[in-house]
Amino acid sequence: MPCIVRCFAVAFLPFCFSHRAADQSCLPDAKAVRAAPSLLAVSQHLQRKGAVGNQSKEAAVAPNDDLAQTLEDALSWEIKQIEKSMGEKGDEKPSKVMGVALNGKDDLRMLRGAVIIGFAGVALLFIVFCLMRKFAPWVYLREEDMELEPLGDGTASPATAPRFFANPHVTLLDWTRKVRQTTPEDEMAAAGLDGWAFLEFRRLIWRIFSVIGAMLAVVLLPMHYQAHKDSQMLDILSIFDIGRDPLPDWMLWVHAVMVWFVVGASSWTISMAQEHFTERRYQWLKEIPFPRANTVLVRNIPAMYRSDAALLQYFTNVFNDKDAVERAYVVRRTGQLPRQVKNLKAAKLEVLHAKQHWEEAGSEEETPEWFYLQRCQKRVKTITEEVAAAQGRLKDAAARGDPLVCTSTGFVTFNTELTARLASREQYTRDVTDFQISMPPDPEDVIYDNLADQEINSTGWNWAGVAAIWGVFTIWIPFVVLISSWTTFGAVQEMLPSLKEFVQQHPWLDKILTGVFATIALKVVLAFLPTALYLIIRNLMSVKSSSEAQILMQRWYGLFLVMFVLLVTSLSRGVTLTLVSIAQKPGRIFSLLADFLPSASHFYFNYMILGWTVPLLELARNANFAKFHAFRWFFSMSMQEAKEYSEPEDPASYGVGARMAYSLLTAAITFTFCSCSPLIFIFAFITLALSQATYTYLVVYAEKKKPDTGGLLWVHGINQLFMVITIYILLMTGVLQMLSQNRRWLGPPLVALASVVALYAGKVRVDSLAFDVLPLEEVVRTSRESGEKAKHPHGRYLQPECDPDLLALS
Repeated sequence: MPCIVRCFAVAFLPFCFSHRAADQSCLPDAKAVRAAPSLLAVSQHLQRKGAVGNQSKEAAVAPNDDLAQTLEDALSWEIKQIEKSMGEKGDEKPSKVMGVALNGKDDLRMLRGAVIIGFAGVALLFIVFCLMRKFAPWVYLREEDMELEPLGDGTASPATAPRFFANPHVTLLDWTRKVRQTTPEDEMAAAGLDGWAFLEFRRLIWRIFSVIGAMLAVVLLPMHYQAHKDSQMLDILSIFDIGRDPLPDWMLWVHAVMVWFVVGASSWTISMAQEHFTERRYQWLKEIPFPRANTVLVRNIPAMYRSDAALLQYFTNVFNDKDAVERAYVVRRTGQLPRQVKNLKAAKLEVLHAKQHWEEAGSEEETPEWFYLQRCQKRVKTITEEVAAAQGRLKDAAARGDPLVCTSTGFVTFNTELTARLASREQYTRDVTDFQISMPPDPEDVIYDNLADQEINSTGWNWAGVAAIWGVFTIWIPFVVLISSWTTFGAVQEMLPSLKEFVQQHPWLDKILTGVFATIALKVVLAFLPTALYLIIRNLMSVKSSSEAQILMQRWYGLFLVMFVLLVTSLSRGVTLTLVSIAQKPGRIFSLLADFLPSASHFYFNYMILGWTVPLLELARNANFAKFHAFRWFFSMSMQEAKEYSEPEDPASYGVGARMAYSLLTAAITFTFCSCSPLIFIFAFITLALSQATYTYLVVYAEKKKPDTGGLLWVHGINQLFMVITIYILLMTGVLQMLSQNRRWLGPPLVALASVVALYAGKVRVDSLAFDVLPLEEVVRTSRESGEKAKHPHGRYLQPECDPDLLALS
């Protein structure tokens, strides 16, 4: 229920607010300001350009060919009404309303407050986790790492005997020793290639910052201090920043050289990491278990082959070998059968609990417990008969190739990996859209409902999902403006008069908590976002597996975080208007980045510091802890059942896709400010150290192993890292142009921009390392040695509701 409420808040409230903003005449002046934050952003942009108030003069001088001028003409009346209602606050900047404060004299005091809160939060959560793990270790260890012991005298049946986890011998700090001793091989074995790739991605960021951080600190910090030491207007933090005043040419040249160093060192480190990943990927491809290793996913099957027998016969004829194909399975449309199967599983679980209560009561007949058990067993028998009848009808329809049941998607399992590899590389008919072959997801990770859709429907749903995500992107700034305006420290004081009175008695608290509240507000609002994006991806986009959903989460959530956390000061006009403006005049991108980002570096100091508690909150596993004990005490489940039902964690907020996106944000903030404010490295290293320790324990020792994409998350993460470095180059080009004498482009700005060539060379080197498939000679060798894998298959490609084993009574 909380997830539904959060999703509603994120997905629907912004639409309501944007709708209210469109009708200014129906709102009082005070409400009009909050109802149209996007117009306020446009107003502020026009004021910076001197457009508002000089409309008639500018119209006489230049034609109305600029996007901002066009917006001014279209929205002038609404803007004037809003400005009248704002009164003296008409000069308040959108970035300030959104909580992204620019650097100022009180930043050091705010930083101290953030550090105190950050360290206190980390210490408190660390102690809480150690105590919870000590006295309730079942939530923080994997099931295979604990022993199950039966309760009672052993007379109860093994299937229904109450069982509990033996209390493992854990100490308060033994988990830290495990984390230190964890090897990459341990990560691969416990979490798969995706788990290793996630942890390695964070280690890659650490290695990059270790190389460039030391150099930038040694070179730029003394130089910034030399440039600003005589300034009476700057605090100690700003003295070590690049500043906004023009710098001597030699300092600009030093910065240009440092840009090249950052780009070159980062590209080289990424290339080396990609080579290491490729080796891991090849090893993973060799060890893929059957039947995934020798199966292909087939889309757009022609109508005449849409049955198991017809599909099997077709591929047998193509390869001219009756032993080439082991099995073929066409995905079915199963109607109400999944709901019936769900009811059957619930009824079976109810029988187990009823039998457990009956045995605990003495196993006597003609008792209330006995009658309740009889009713539960009768219900299971009834539902079993219904499921059996539905499965029989479905089986007969699939054998006939009924178009209402059989879809255009199927799985073909071959006898060898080599045959599957050859089958995946061929064009089967003159129509290139027929028999589209790809690597299948893990058998336990397939979303069969999405595979049952026709290809054209899948494409349509994918576009609908992209449109929905773009809608979230478009309305996010007005939404954050609205929410942040209600969650500032001043607004909180207005809601809590006693707090306001206390702050008036202690004025120093106001300066400390103002910046802290602004940062916390942005983090709280962003906490609702992953659930909304995940629901859009799962319900609108036609993803064929949950691991593919995590890839899309990484892509969209990472892009979202970079745009609306890091680049929010440059998007005051909204995403669409900013992109159109850049498309009209591409040179604007340099000024958009350089005008505000360097002046907001101290806000991101606080943002990163308050992010120290995020991995510790995940380490506490509050949701899993609550669910485990709720199932134990309110539903009378055994420990094993409670452990099973309390896992896994929320895939939206705690999935590997969202975690990779958050790792990207840490890298993006640090890269962006590494030259402008090298002090950012201090907070980045603390963030990476805390998160690496906590995520290592979670991924390797606490959480269940997830279905594996084979490192595709790593590939997308590397591409996003190159995007972040590109933003850094564009930012530094604009900053050097802004700080040069007469804002000239020749010299340091152009040299810094030329580092794109080095970045492109690094990207080409990374892309040249093939990783998607094994070389054919290794496939042949692996196919010859696959006898052991064939003896231990992992799952099968069969819709769960079609499994006849469901009818077996326990």
